[in-house]
Amino acid sequence: MSAKQKLSPPRLRGRFFLCLLVLAFLVAFPCYTRADSLEDAARALARKVASNRKKNLGSSYAWENHASVSPVTSERMREAFEVELERLLRIRVDHVEQADVSILITENASQIRLLAKDSSQDGDLVDSVALPKGQLASIEGTGPVLKLDRQIFWQQSESLIDLAQSNDPSGKPDILLVLGRESLSLYRWNEEKWALKDTAPLPHSKIPLRDLRGEIHIYDHFFQFHLPGMECDGDAWQKLTFECAEQSGIWHADFDFMLPFSLDAGRNFFAVDPHYIGPKKSTLAGFFSVAPYRQSRPYFQDQMAVAGADGHAYVYFSGNEREKIPESLERLPVNWGSDLVQISVNCREGLLVLASGAKDHSSQDTLQGFEVEPRAITPVTAIAEFPGPILSLKNSDDSEAMAIVFNLKTGNFEAYRVTVECDD
Repeated sequence: MSAKQKLSPPRLRGRFFLCLLVLAFLVAFPCYTRADSLEDAARALARKVASNRKKNLGSSYAWENHASVSPVTSERMREAFEVELERLLRIRVDHVEQADVSILITENASQIRLLAKDSSQDGDLVDSVALPKGQLASIEGTGPVLKLDRQIFWQQSESLIDLAQSNDPSGKPDILLVLGRESLSLYRWNEEKWALKDTAPLPHSKIPLRDLRGEIHIYDHFFQFHLPGMECDGDAWQKLTFECAEQSGIWHADFDFMLPFSLDAGRNFFAVDPHYIGPKKSTLAGFFSVAPYRQSRPYFQDQMAVAGADGHAYVYFSGNEREKIPESLERLPVNWGSDLVQISVNCREGLLVLASGAKDHSSQDTLQGFEVEPRAITPVTAIAEFPGPILSLKNSDDSEAMAIVFNLKTGNFEAYRVTVECDD
């Protein structure tokens, strides 16, 4: 004969608290997985790389961060990737600057993506993982968040190379000069819109370029514009009048005043004059653009990011003779395009570098802001996408840049004002 045993009050309390503990774990668990999602993505990529038997990826890897992921988070992801890869392969895996397999953190408007590429096969994609970009916000919660803002303020169907605006003494818009491939146009601000006042044809260069570069600057109503191998000075008070001089080496770059870097006719990048015979030499064959910036190195030196004509980006240090620090040029571990500018932000010390994407003129382009150190390139804004290739990028002032874009859908040429703001 047996009887059911009645549970005592202490055992009931024990089960009650156990249920509470399980419930608390279940509530907390989703938050835990969200906070670890980037590291989980790195582990998932490691599993894909380890299971790929078609590639002999060796025992080392390179790691590159091209997204708005902080260095701290990127390092956590890298460590998670390495630990998981070593666990699966049962060998030691080394993190090096260059290897047969490269792991890249990238992003688009909606996703953070991790890519494994075979560097020995022209960057063939081995595998990838992706996760929603919204998960990044809960992880990256330190420091001011920077927002890259772009506003279109001009568009036209004719080719657009550059434009420049001046304001009247009260700060209102006054004159707008639009430099096209065939002509220069003068607009005046009238009744809250720009009205065309005059147009003048441009003198043609002896060697026309398919990818023509140019820039225009205005001071009150006086202006100057450059084309490769050509410089023009003029006045836009009532109508357009200008005179041009055509010769080699007339458009100089603000890069190294000891070397005659210039943009000559028939060329769309700056290079040292081939007739230069001075004592100073340059290790850089040529470049498309430069962006000066400040960064944390001792002894004041000029420092700038350089988009080289060879397709690579560099950081240039001018050196300091008094401190016996030689000038140097170091390649940056980034995949940038040919357009770079510097820009200031109210909530950050120093200057940021805005860099275009590494795409050709048949694709949509991007811009992103970076803090630059030789071996620590930190994205500080999300990627801003444009409806076509960026044809030129220049500073309007310290805190604003202007991008000229060819819209692939409409066929129009567009000008955008670009700023970086603190997104509270």
